[in-house]
Amino acid sequence: MRLLLRCLPLLLLWPCARPASALAAAPGAWSDEEDEAVFDVPAPPTLPGLTLRDPTFTFEYTAAVIEPDAASRAGGKLAFAWYSHGEMEVPLVPRKWFVGAVHDSAAASVPGVERSILLGSPELYGRGVWSSVRGLASGGGFGLVLPVPRDVSRDQAEVLRTARVVRPWDETRFRELTLTFRPWFDMRHITGPFIFQLRQGLDWSLVVRRTRSGERRTDITAHTAFYFGYRLARPVGVGLELWEVYQLTQDLPDDRRATFAISPSVRFILSNVQPALSVLLPVTTPLRGDVASYYAARFSVGFTFPTGARRARR
Repeated sequence: MRLLLRCLPLLLLWPCARPASALAAAPGAWSDEEDEAVFDVPAPPTLPGLTLRDPTFTFEYTAAVIEPDAASRAGGKLAFAWYSHGEMEVPLVPRKWFVGAVHDSAAASVPGVERSILLGSPELYGRGVWSSVRGLASGGGFGLVLPVPRDVSRDQAEVLRTARVVRPWDETRFRELTLTFRPWFDMRHITGPFIFQLRQGLDWSLVVRRTRSGERRTDITAHTAFYFGYRLARPVGVGLELWEVYQLTQDLPDDRRATFAISPSVRFILSNVQPALSVLLPVTTPLRGDVASYYAARFSVGFTFPTGARRARR
């Protein structure tokens, strides 16, 4: 499966091989109706819509049932976690350059331990994308997770380890006084009703406080997300996300370094609102083996705030 993820960029580019003249048209060269067929396609539940024209706000709420590992003080009872994710993105140049801000929060109840509400560290990012009306888009971005102090007790630390498995690709936002640099690249190809989207990136984390016993000063994690979507009709799209998170520098057994998860979804495309429902299921060991297993249901909704007048067909 890891080989498949490494080859995804080539698989995405292969159906796009066309003469350069066929790719010359850029966003804005066609009418709004023609642009929307390629640039305003439904976004995956977790990944962004790469080439949107207007400001967007995305909210996601996740509820999870978690089976703690055998060493947990939960005594074999199930734990419950709730995760909220908010993201605002504004185009500096429509469909090309974007800036955004992200904030997460989580809550969990672990039997025999405690209940706790946890606030994540804010993330600021910028990204750019090149795109064509022929369906190909590619680009990259850079995010910065700001260090936030936390006073976490032993019980709260166990609750945190339990809750963060629900969104393993963003667990760096819940580290204490840790500055994280997040470079990535994006790729998307659209052909007819089919949507293929890929994101690959690294998280390089630097602890900016005194390290604890056995803790590393720096840490590197790789993450890959692949989305396959199908537009059933103009207002409805279905899709499947596949995530891999790989711990490059953590002192872990090899069988706990890689985390895989899948998420089938359905999205409804309304005028300026796009609600989506999805489930999240682990394929292999959850994040670092912190829990035995979990499953989650997610509700997300994206809001678009239109700016400017629409163009007529040329």
